[in-house]
Amino acid sequence: MKKLSVTLFLLVFFGCVTLSAQAQTGVRFGVKAGYSLGMQYGTIPADNPYDVDSDSRHGFSGGILLYFPITEAFGVQQEFLYTNKGSTQNVSIDEPYFSTSSEYKLNYFEMPILFRYTFVKIGDFGIFGSTGFGLSMLLGGEYNTDGEIEIDEFLIPFEESGNTDGLDTFDYSFLYGLGVHFNLLNQQCFFSYRQTIGWNTLMMPTFGGEEPAPLRNQAYTFTLGIIL
Repeated sequence: MKKLSVTLFLLVFFGCVTLSAQAQTGVRFGVKAGYSLGMQYGTIPADNPYDVDSDSRHGFSGGILLYFPITEAFGVQQEFLYTNKGSTQNVSIDEPYFSTSSEYKLNYFEMPILFRYTFVKIGDFGIFGSTGFGLSMLLGGEYNTDGEIEIDEFLIPFEESGNTDGLDTFDYSFLYGLGVHFNLLNQQCFFSYRQTIGWNTLMMPTFGGEEPAPLRNQAYTFTLGIIL
């Protein structure tokens, strides 16, 4: 809750600062919001006896941005976003039988900085590409694990849940994507697609104090926005 309050304060603060900067310079201020498809990935050893299958987490991504135009086609974009990430990891083994499903829900305050270039422009319509780097701060998260294990020919169910306070607070990532911008009601709007690939290996909790799962964040986001 404390981290969420800090994030809301930062968003309001950056919003006030950017509105002031917009009034005095050529910096453009904008807002964006949309859908986030969170995933997590890791390296599976060649001799790993488990079958691993991953599902994605459906969530939200949105916040404010600053666009610094350098030329008519090129600029730098700084964003301050709230984003849901995570995944569901399904793990099983045949002998002895063991099956578990772990759902991870992580919430981040993201600060990506991107280099944006418009390579097609027809009137008010344009297609742009973007790439850059991001720093994310973990606001909080939770996990829930359930499954069953075979003991003396009996299947024993189990379930466990908790928070992810032990994870690294900061995550670093590489970002790239595409988008289109267009005018609507005399305002410059845009739709963008982006992939975010995390660098940090997060030791995600598992059931009963077993070895944590080494996973990295990944997300696909689709957002609509407006630049004022």
